[in-house]
Amino acid sequence: MSVTNTPQTLVGDFKNLYEKSGLVEAIPTWALVQDRFPFSAAEATGEYYVFGVVLQRENGFSYAPSSGANTVVTMNAAIAGYVGQAKVEGYAIYLRSRLDYAAAAKASAKGKKAFAQAYAAVLKNMKESHQFRLECSLLYGRDGIGVVSGNATGVLTITDASWASGTWAGLKDAVLEAFDSVAASANQHNGDLTVSAVSIGSKTVTVTGTSTNVVQNDILYFKGARTTTGYNECAGLYRILTNATTLFNIDAASYQLWQANSYPVSGNLSLTAIMQAASIGMVFGLEKALLLCSPSKFAQLASDEAALRRYVQDQRDTKRGVKGVSFIMGSVDVEILPHPLVRDGSAMMLNGSSVQRIGATDITFAMPGSGSQMEVHVTDTTALEIRSMSDQAIFSDMPASCVLMSSIT
Repeated sequence: MSVTNTPQTLVGDFKNLYEKSGLVEAIPTWALVQDRFPFSAAEATGEYYVFGVVLQRENGFSYAPSSGANTVVTMNAAIAGYVGQAKVEGYAIYLRSRLDYAAAAKASAKGKKAFAQAYAAVLKNMKESHQFRLECSLLYGRDGIGVVSGNATGVLTITDASWASGTWAGLKDAVLEAFDSVAASANQHNGDLTVSAVSIGSKTVTVTGTSTNVVQNDILYFKGARTTTGYNECAGLYRILTNATTLFNIDAASYQLWQANSYPVSGNLSLTAIMQAASIGMVFGLEKALLLCSPSKFAQLASDEAALRRYVQDQRDTKRGVKGVSFIMGSVDVEILPHPLVRDGSAMMLNGSSVQRIGATDITFAMPGSGSQMEVHVTDTTALEIRSMSDQAIFSDMPASCVLMSSIT
């Protein structure tokens, strides 16, 4: 006896697929920030997550010998340290994808296995697409995905320093917007720019739609990531490492410990340069460093004999290779990993113990608070819409211990 598939049974099949396939929990190998800094649900105070951070040491010390006439001393005045309140706001990312009733019904009629074979790739692509957009925000939120160096009738060349090959791979049909600044207040040049082609070799992105006003030094963002008066995504690690003003309710101009350090490489990435950067971070409490760099710049380390002796190798039976480079300098343990979404012109040395990924929810297909899955039967259309969301931010409570390595060529 055959059973007629209804929109409700399709929902059940799809739910069974993404709840039991393991796809929801899987983290791609390129999502290094999401992998290294597990998500923690935090309790918000109003609109913000509030953290106490040490911004100034106690300095009311007095000195005296342990014997002689001066053992009784008049103590110097107390000079209080300062523990500030950092306010971190989570930002949501939503993804929607539609499933045609007729196509799904044909697969479902052949059984759950056939349905899974037909739609496992759809779900996997949804999850990885959301992870990709989230990873981009965690790395470069508020700073865009590339800086334009030239516009030849819709063929946009991206600067060498801001180019990240992994960001542009598979980005056909994505919609971008161009702004003239990374500041909260900026002018938008033209409207939607739809990616029609990408050339990794020439570092160009071809867009359709009016782009005549897009000029050199414009910054490209994913559509909706910002407006002309503010941001719709969290401050990424790059913004944290380049901030010199107020971020998370604390002014870096007033407190040295709230401003990350920088080290201009002015050449190829080398082990020597990395050690110099680590030495700067060590002064401010860096102990376990994670350096994220682009794969092409990581390859430069292959010319460094010292690095070759410190390969972190894959020991599985049938594979040999380099996963990363690790070394110890004094009390600092440094791990260097290539990240396909990191820009070629800089590398980020993070204090692994100071970075947190917090918010209301990690990527989920369920309605927060209710547990019910986010499926919508599209009005006047024979389709089921599946949605995912995340709501979070990345944060460092010791930014001074992190170091941005810039001017890498």
